Amino acid sequence: MQRDPGYLLQEVLAKYTDADKWAGMPFEHIRHIPNTKVGDVGQDFVEALCRACGLECAFPEKPDGTRKRQSPWDMRIGGRTFELKTASEDVGGAFQFNHIRYHRRYDALLCIGIAPSDIYVGAWTKADVTTGRAGNLVSMEKATNASYKLTKKPDHLKEIGEFYSVIRALVTGSDAR
Repeated sequence: MQRDPGYLLQEVLAKYTDADKWAGMPFEHIRHIPNTKVGDVGQDFVEALCRACGLECAFPEKPDGTRKRQSPWDMRIGGRTFELKTASEDVGGAFQFNHIRYHRRYDALLCIGIAPSDIYVGAWTKADVTTGRAGNLVSMEKATNASYKLTKKPDHLKEIGEFYSVIRALVTGSDAR
């Protein structure tokens, strides 16, 4: 072999690499976190937001008081249970909120979208999710109805500064979301 295989792979990868819109941006670090940890980042961030806004929040717990990792809901805010999804902005400028499940028991869906320099929030009741008012959900697996993806552009979400009003509207049942 005349050329180094590692160098050949670098040449091929360069053809598929998009310009990095995240480089040097305030929230660049989210792109370096494994996908399996982005949800944890979202939970910790929403917990910090709730505390900063004076909103009561809690997580499902095991009998010994430690945080339960598997539950029909991710967190309770103001007495309502939420399925929480966090996504970073993709190359097309949208957020892909993955693994939304109809069959789980929760009151509302809360989505946090992280762009290179902005943060967005969206929240919908479970009825909004199941009836399509939250948006078009697409099955993530062929021939199954267990897990869905919701795609949102930033202009279909609220800026994170509106977090408190979005949550209060959902918790009180008003439609200011």
